[in-house]
Amino acid sequence: MNQINYNLVDEIYKKGMLYAPFGEYMRLKYRFKVFKIPFNGNFTCPNYDGRMSKDGCIFCPDFARQFTYESFRPYKDLSIAGQIESQLKHYKSCESDKGLVYVAFGTNTYQRIEFLKKIYDEILENKEVIGLSIGTRPDCLPDEVLDLLGDYVKKGYEVWLEIGQQSMHEHTLEKTNRKHGVAECIRVVREAHKRGIYVLFFIMLGLPYETKEETIETARMLSALEIDAVKIYPTVVMKGTKLAGEYLKGTYRPLSEIEYINLTTDFLENLDRNILIQRLSKDCGLETKLAPEWDSYRARITPKIEKELKRRNTLQGAKLKLSLTVDELVPLI
Repeated sequence: MNQINYNLVDEIYKKGMLYAPFGEYMRLKYRFKVFKIPFNGNFTCPNYDGRMSKDGCIFCPDFARQFTYESFRPYKDLSIAGQIESQLKHYKSCESDKGLVYVAFGTNTYQRIEFLKKIYDEILENKEVIGLSIGTRPDCLPDEVLDLLGDYVKKGYEVWLEIGQQSMHEHTLEKTNRKHGVAECIRVVREAHKRGIYVLFFIMLGLPYETKEETIETARMLSALEIDAVKIYPTVVMKGTKLAGEYLKGTYRPLSEIEYINLTTDFLENLDRNILIQRLSKDCGLETKLAPEWDSYRARITPKIEKELKRRNTLQGAKLKLSLTVDELVPLI
C-alpha cells in the first residue's frame, strides 16, 4: 500500500494545486523546508561493468557519470562527511532546515552490504540529515540490502528508493537494453513497503518503441502498484549513445515540446492522486545532448504543464480507472 499520508495530500489539493508536488508534501509533513542533497559515492552499474552487459541502456552514455561529476566538481573529492557538510552549508543558505541525502550517480545499492552500511551510516551521522534517498535499479535490491534500509526506518530515518524503471512494458525494457523486467519492480515495491521504505520510480516519456497508449498504461500500472512518488521526464538523446545513432539515422524522433506537455498531462490524469510528483522534466545542458531542440529545464517546462492542466480543467488522477489490483496484475507479468 502507498505509504503517503493521504490527509497531507488532501491539504495540497485544497490549496488549489492540480497535482501533488513532493516538495510541498515534505514541507507539510515536517513543517520546515527539506532539500535533497546530492551525494557521490562513486558507484558503478551492472549494465556497464560486464555483470549484465557492457553496453548500457540505449539512452545512457558510458560517460554519463562524467557529465554529472562536472556539475559536482566542488564536492567530488571530499570525504563523505565533507561532502555532506559542504552541501548542507549551501542549502542552509537557501533557507533549508534539514536535508534528505540523495545518493545518486550510479547504482547505489550495487556493492557489498558491509560497504553500503559504512557509507550510509556515515551519511546519517550528521544531525542535520533526516534520511536517505537512494538511486538504484530494481534488480539490485536483494533482501539483505532492503533489511539494512529497513533498520534505518526503525531508527526513525526517512528512507526512499529512487528506482530507474523508465517503463512498465517488457518490450520497451528489452529493446532499450535495461536488462531487467517488470517483475523485479513489483517485488521491490512489495518488499520495500513491508519494511516502511518509500518507493519512487523514474519514468521516461517518448521512449522508442512505445506508443502513447502504452505510456498512459504505465501510469495506470504504477497506480495499481501503489508506489509513493514518480519522476517524469522526456527521453533526451544524449551524445555517445545508441539512441543518438538511431536519431542521426532518422529512425527515432523525440517528442516535440507540445507533445511532451500533452503526454505528461495525459500521464498525470491517469496517475493516482496520492502519488507524489518529484519532477516533471529533465535538466540537461546543451553540451551533453543532441535532441530535443527545445529547452527541457524543469523551471521552464513545469509551468507549461500546469497551464495545460488548468486549460483542460483537470487534475492528477482525474481519468484514472483501475480494472486490476496489484495482486491481479502480478500473474500477468
